[in-house]
Amino acid sequence: MATIRVIKSSSVQSIKAQFKKEFACSIRIYHGAKMADESMKIAELSKTDNPGGELEIGPKSRVENVEKYFHETFGIKVQISNSDDSKLADNSMTLNQAGKA
Repeated sequence: MATIRVIKSSSVQSIKAQFKKEFACSIRIYHGAKMADESMKIAELSKTDNPGGELEIGPKSRVENVEKYFHETFGIKVQISNSDDSKLADNSMTLNQAGKA
């Protein structure tokens, strides 16, 4: 099981790097309808009062569940995509499958 650490001071860039390293897939993090700048922090993007926490996920975690977690916990829209970030992963895929798509 990998731990993706997400706290108030986490940057978009650091979260993307964690996903790439642990699962070989990409994560798109949004600021409204646009992609968030890599230097932005979770606290800047979050629509909740107290953003922060750890996400315990493994390579068999479903894309749908990870996206839902970010939305419910932080109020942030994210989407999981393949390793080169050229296409979105299907919600029923695991993170491992998304990295190979």
